[in-house]
Amino acid sequence: MIPLDPEYGPARTIPHPVMFRVLDAEADEATIPAALSVRKGAEYAYYPGCIDYYDQEMQFSHLNYGETDHGIIFDSSVKLLKAVGIEPVILDRSFMKCCGHDQLWQGKLDVFQGMRDYNTKIIKMLGIKTLVTSCAEGYRTFKLDYKLDGVEVKHITQVLYERGLRFPPPKEGRTIRVTYQDPCRSCRQMPVDPIYEEPRELIRRVENAELVELKTFRADAQCCGVAQMMYCNDKTKGLTASRMDEAKALNVDYLLTACPKCLTHFGCLHHENRWKPEEERYRYRVVDITHFLAERLEGEEVGRAPSLIPAAQDPRAKAAKGGA
Repeated sequence: MIPLDPEYGPARTIPHPVMFRVLDAEADEATIPAALSVRKGAEYAYYPGCIDYYDQEMQFSHLNYGETDHGIIFDSSVKLLKAVGIEPVILDRSFMKCCGHDQLWQGKLDVFQGMRDYNTKIIKMLGIKTLVTSCAEGYRTFKLDYKLDGVEVKHITQVLYERGLRFPPPKEGRTIRVTYQDPCRSCRQMPVDPIYEEPRELIRRVENAELVELKTFRADAQCCGVAQMMYCNDKTKGLTASRMDEAKALNVDYLLTACPKCLTHFGCLHHENRWKPEEERYRYRVVDITHFLAERLEGEEVGRAPSLIPAAQDPRAKAAKGGA
């Protein structure tokens, strides 16, 4: 039986065992595809990470899915990169593996090394110069725990800031209040190149957006309560709730982050919060920063995410590569 917490509901020690087993099993297959269906020698490559697995896990085996959409991070990131003149190679999961972040931090060193060795070979084979990721954990792992000599690892907010991303005048008449959760892995736990100012500067470039800070931020930011995705109990949910309550007290319209796991925990509690009394509910949206920024660009609405079909058969991947 899953123990019940009187305030936060069901709790379990390891909340995502199926996803962990699936990702761990990837390390057993070390054969490099004979022919990779992407162009080689590209300046930029975009690695979306495990967002497709997060959405499947949340939908099919999680206790409380809600409206959290990880996949839209993919569509938003590609749209933003194109807006600054970058046509990236898409390093999707049809031939790349998980970066191995969780496996490394859970002590599964052999599994992590298998994933790292495989991914490194793919990146080197393609002659990629700049590896872009939208995941805080992927950013830290590729930058610190891989040996990608000659390959620059950047978080997407760094690229968008450096390339001068700008936004058209807002269609919304009123000012929107926005706050930002600094992910642990890309910020206070990065001994080199922590990402503090780039996301904030991008938010400031939205004319009608007012950036307000949570009680703790930048290097002092409190964790969202993710706990390596290894725990889901009153302690971890208490951290999440305290962070979300801070955002509520600021009367924000958006709580943004740049970590899929922050998004998972905030989104789950946001959904559970709907059954609380009216005055206790969260009225703001919880979205990834790429989703927020892409919504402020002109053009088509940001679409749904990539599926797990092979890249060669995915029309969105073809479009991202400039194909038909």
